[in-house]
Amino acid sequence: MATEKIIFKNYQPLVWERFLRAKSNRRVGSAYLFTGPRGCGKEWGAIEFAKLLNCESQDAAPCNHCPSCTKFASLQHPNMKLIVPLPGGNKSNQSLDPLDSLKKEDFEYLTEAIKIKATEPFYKIQVPAARRITINSVRELRRSIYLKSLSNGRKVVIIFDAHLLSEGMGESANALLKILEEPPPNTSLILVTDKKSALLPTVISRCQPIIFSALSLENIRMIMENDGIDNTLAAQAAIVAGGNVHLAKEIANHSTNDILAEAEALAKSMTRVDEKGWRDFINTNAMIASRKPEEFKFNIYLLQLWFHQAYRMKTEDNTNQLLPEITKSIEKFNEIYPKANLAEINKVLEETTESLVRNLYIPLTLTNLLITIQELLKGKIPISVV
Repeated sequence: MATEKIIFKNYQPLVWERFLRAKSNRRVGSAYLFTGPRGCGKEWGAIEFAKLLNCESQDAAPCNHCPSCTKFASLQHPNMKLIVPLPGGNKSNQSLDPLDSLKKEDFEYLTEAIKIKATEPFYKIQVPAARRITINSVRELRRSIYLKSLSNGRKVVIIFDAHLLSEGMGESANALLKILEEPPPNTSLILVTDKKSALLPTVISRCQPIIFSALSLENIRMIMENDGIDNTLAAQAAIVAGGNVHLAKEIANHSTNDILAEAEALAKSMTRVDEKGWRDFINTNAMIASRKPEEFKFNIYLLQLWFHQAYRMKTEDNTNQLLPEITKSIEKFNEIYPKANLAEINKVLEETTESLVRNLYIPLTLTNLLITIQELLKGKIPISVV
């Protein structure tokens, strides 16, 4: 249970100063693109910016007491619209509100998730089987955004995981472009994403960029402790997560030593050329991806942790190693693969997590991953990229 309310400006002070300047100078843009690494508070920042722009107080910062701020506290302000990835609906119902097309259990999940998000800013809303920002969501936005607001203040539309606008044929991104090209007055759209490169260049060019930095280890530790996590475990999880609050919270549900051992085992199974080992790796992880996609993503995060630590050991001088439990194994790994392109391996792993969203054939994706990593370990240009 949280012990005190965490304040956004304490975690992203440079971003917060930019918000304040935009409001005080009355130069609020019609479209923003919030980018930065996973788990650094981008979604939280978007909500706080919307609250700031609608606060009824004359002060620079939100008062947190006026009727507007009270409504933002439950994410129920009429001037704020949240758009999140949803499962594909029935194509015959394209004219309907996308929420009407949701299964009962998905609608109930989303309702409860928004309640949780209101009290836990780092909570990630993930509707089961959601693959994209649906065209229905954008169509509904186009129908409603130009209507006159019944409330004072500024309309703010926040699109979480905005890179998923580009999934499929990109029809959602193209539909959103029409709004970005002719934005309604007194309205701001905020696109939030970890993956700016997946957005259409035409979408990016119409948004003001706001870049969020990774959170410090101390900040993550404080957030974890505020959630009631033991000081030692919070510190260990913060170190392993490397600036990602979402990953830190998941790690806190496991033993840190178990996490590191699992990361090492996964890395060894990928790098060792062994037909049976590879077959087991592909079959096991394909099944996990199908039945437990979040566990699959977590395994990829563990692999990224391993290769990132190897990269740091290889490139940073006199670094204070953060993960001494696996230092010897990583030193041996770097000796075996002195030419390994570790940075590119991390990129390929990142692309692998996207295979779930893109509905790729997972066994083939994993096969390509193993072949590609073998080439990168030798410092060669990969012959196949996921």
